[in-house]
Amino acid sequence: MKKKIEINTMMARNVYFTESFEFIKKLLGQFFDFQVPEKAKEIHKQNKPFDYTDEFRVYGTAERGINYHSYYKASEKEMRKPLLYTVSCETFGFPDVWLKFTISSQDGLIFEFDITDETIAKKVVDLFESEYGYCRKQSKDEIFDEILQELRTRGSEDNGQYGIKMGLKAIKLYPDDFWARFYLGCAYALNNQHKKAIEHLRYAIKCDPKSYDAYYNLGKSYLQLEELEQAKEALSKALSLAKESHAINYYLAVVLEKLGEKDEAVKYYQRAIELAPESLPETKRVIKSFYEDAKKRLKELEQ
Repeated sequence: MKKKIEINTMMARNVYFTESFEFIKKLLGQFFDFQVPEKAKEIHKQNKPFDYTDEFRVYGTAERGINYHSYYKASEKEMRKPLLYTVSCETFGFPDVWLKFTISSQDGLIFEFDITDETIAKKVVDLFESEYGYCRKQSKDEIFDEILQELRTRGSEDNGQYGIKMGLKAIKLYPDDFWARFYLGCAYALNNQHKKAIEHLRYAIKCDPKSYDAYYNLGKSYLQLEELEQAKEALSKALSLAKESHAINYYLAVVLEKLGEKDEAVKYYQRAIELAPESLPETKRVIKSFYEDAKKRLKELEQ
C-alpha cells in the first residue's frame, strides 16, 4: 500500500523539526520490531556561517536504518531562527516497508510510505492522524489569506460572481479589512451591481483614505449610474493621489465631457493620451482602447 499525506497549514509549518526522526523511529519500533540507535553511525555536514547548514546522518546498521537529512537557510546574522528549513527522515534496507517523513517551514508535513501489509499500513495512517491530524485546522488568518488570494487571481470570473462569493466570505471574517472591501466592490462593479459596488468601495476608502484605486473604481461606478458630480469628485481625488494615471485622466475627461465642461475635458483627454504607456505589451489592449477613444473624443471636442 502506497500513500502520501500532505498538510501545509501554519500549524504544520510550525511542527518542531525533530519530530520527523522521532515519528519514524516510533513506527519502526512499534510495527516493524526495529530499535533505532540513539547515536548516528555516520554524520556528514556542510555549512557556511550565517548562510546555510546541510547535514546528513545515518542511524542504524550498514544494512538498514534511517537516513536523516536536514537543511537550514539563514538570511541575516542576527536571526536566531532560520529563514527556512527542511528535515527529512527516510528508511532504508527494510524489504516490506519504506517510510519517509519531511517537515518543512515552507511545505509543512509530507508523510510518505510503501507498506506491504495493509493492516499495518492502516495502523500507521491512524497513528499519523492521531499525532498530526490537528495540523489540518487552519487559523482564521490563514483562511482569510487564502480567500484574498482567490479574490486577487479569480475575482473577475463569471462577471464578478466568484469575486462576490469570496468577498462576502472575506468581510464576514474581517469586516474592516481594506482589501476585502475593495475586491468585493470591484466584483460587484464587474457584475453591474454598482450601488453595492459603491457601498463597499466607500467602506474601503474609510479603511484606507489614500487608496487611489478605491477612488478610481468608485468614480467609475458613479459614472455607470450617471451620478456625474459624485464621479467627478471621486476621480479628482483619485488623480490627486495617483497623478500619472492615464486611465484616471481618461475617465475624468469622460465625466467632464458629460457635465458640459468642454475645456477641462480636452485637458484631461490630452493628458490621458500623453500618459498612455503603450510600451507595456501585457496591458496594450486596454491601453489602446483608452488611447484611441481619447484621441477620437478630443478630435470631436476640438472641432
